[in-house]
Amino acid sequence: MPAYDEELWAFVAKVGGRNLINLTDADLQSRLAQIDKNVLYLDNGRTPRDGLPADHGWLSPWWWMRARHWTILEFESRGLPPVATPGIPCIPALAEGFHGTVAGGRKLLVRISRRTWLLDLLGGRLRFAPAASYRDLPVDPARSDEELSKAYKRAGQAIQITDTSGNALGAIDDVEFATRRSMERNGALHDISYWFCSFSSDLDPRLFAEFSDTDACIVIFDPMEFVRRALPHLNRDAPRARKELFPNQYFDPYFLNGQKLRPLVSKAMAFAYQREMRFVLDPEGGPALSNDDFFVNIGSLADIAAVYAASGERISGT
Repeated sequence: MPAYDEELWAFVAKVGGRNLINLTDADLQSRLAQIDKNVLYLDNGRTPRDGLPADHGWLSPWWWMRARHWTILEFESRGLPPVATPGIPCIPALAEGFHGTVAGGRKLLVRISRRTWLLDLLGGRLRFAPAASYRDLPVDPARSDEELSKAYKRAGQAIQITDTSGNALGAIDDVEFATRRSMERNGALHDISYWFCSFSSDLDPRLFAEFSDTDACIVIFDPMEFVRRALPHLNRDAPRARKELFPNQYFDPYFLNGQKLRPLVSKAMAFAYQREMRFVLDPEGGPALSNDDFFVNIGSLADIAAVYAASGERISGT
């Protein structure tokens, strides 16, 4: 494939410098494992994305191959052989109509959780969690992202820092550049929270192993009808909040390539295997929707959705 161009990628890395130089050996191995894991989750060999160039972003298989190549180059610079990454099972065969957009199928919304909560959702009770809650709760690695701030990193050796007199200051480690949702009040910065409900664009039964304490999933077969039904209730109960359903855009924190980070939309590439679709209520700095979770009832979804056990058995719904 012409898009797989190791010679070009090696030249770009030589010009750009060793972005990964300050990673410990363990962190470098962890980065490689994250890349390999996402490749195994996202590319089943039959996806229609081979024509997307690497600069298109995370949906291109060549974006992942390029990130992997740059990581291997850092191993070679250290004279360090990488440890083989553990494999993961292939995705189980799915019935017709259950393949999502990343797998080359239809538009779906999928949520993996506990059966009791999903039956509530099937009945029409939507729960939106405050973004800040994800840093306060003891959650598993699949749910442990910082939702109010997104950051990329540059090797300190590549950055010139001076004090107010113009004297050079040496950077000790990587330098982090963060985009944060905050506003100034009385000389202090305060976070601007938002509320969201997470789904995936694809049904992937392997994700049950990633999310702890889960035993079922809901599949919404008509996402646009779901949004159409939800909007009147959301406009009534959260009239000043912006409402939006969108896919997350995953980024490499060490090779940003011109991406603009936005806390609501951007997410580190380690989480890309989740293929998150995010339904957001954003007060945009206005009054908070709630002191905790925000609930809204939109009516039954049983005619456009169904709840399934991890085994694939249908529990309830269409």
